[in-house]
Amino acid sequence: MIQTNLVTNDATKIFTHAQSNHIDNTNKQLQVMSDSEDTALNNDEEMTNLLARITTLEARISSFTLQDLAQVSEQDPQALESVVFLLIEKHEQKKIDEMKAENPVYGFLEELPEDYDLRIKTDSDFAHQVSNELKQKILNDSLSAAERLAAISQLQMNMYILNKKSLKQYDYQAVEAILDMTNNMEDESLRLQALELVSRTPLVDERLSQSFTKMLEQEPSDYVKSLAAEGLMSQYFQSGSSPNKQKKIAKNLLFLYENTEDPKVKLILENTMGDERMLEDLTTLLKD
Repeated sequence: MIQTNLVTNDATKIFTHAQSNHIDNTNKQLQVMSDSEDTALNNDEEMTNLLARITTLEARISSFTLQDLAQVSEQDPQALESVVFLLIEKHEQKKIDEMKAENPVYGFLEELPEDYDLRIKTDSDFAHQVSNELKQKILNDSLSAAERLAAISQLQMNMYILNKKSLKQYDYQAVEAILDMTNNMEDESLRLQALELVSRTPLVDERLSQSFTKMLEQEPSDYVKSLAAEGLMSQYFQSGSSPNKQKKIAKNLLFLYENTEDPKVKLILENTMGDERMLEDLTTLLKD
């Protein structure tokens, strides 16, 4: 017991000494800062503000070190190292949480292992397992919208990492699940992110073009209508390697343009197409 107390006391003295040196060094740095800034201060009010900032910083330093010292005195000397690493870990986690809060759809990027890209490229079993798990998350309506969006974003990223135009798990079922989810989302910002993601999907499917057509006709928001038009045009251009699919999509697109009674829909389609040549191309394609 005596030996333990001596070790603890020695650790406390060492830490107190380090604390004193740290504060002395900080005070010296702050004094240099104060001296250099003093030449630029033109009135007493600016000097008062600077001194107040220095006092606040010193108080924060003192509060931090005293708290840590209290923790260390109750444990063995090695606890100091644990305290430091714990603080670093908390700081890193705070940064991750802030990023997730700011952009929940791509927050998963911070949690991926450093060798993630390499493993996806070189370990087919790992890539297959991850993609299957992501597909299940997308379809799981008990998960939050942010989690499901993050899953389809990561699945699409996997496809790009593998330099593929398609992926077994990234199918109509997955994309349509996200579209269906947007019908009941209360977070408008997150809903727009979901619609933006789906409108740029690399997947080509006639059913998606029908969903975009319905969205273009029924959505009250002009911005969402424009996303639907972009999605429809994207389906048309990406289906170039499949003439039958492209003709069906072209037929839906041209029919909508020629028969809509909503001037907004017609204007949005015209803006998305760019000029009359696009209409001529659609008409020519359907005649062949």
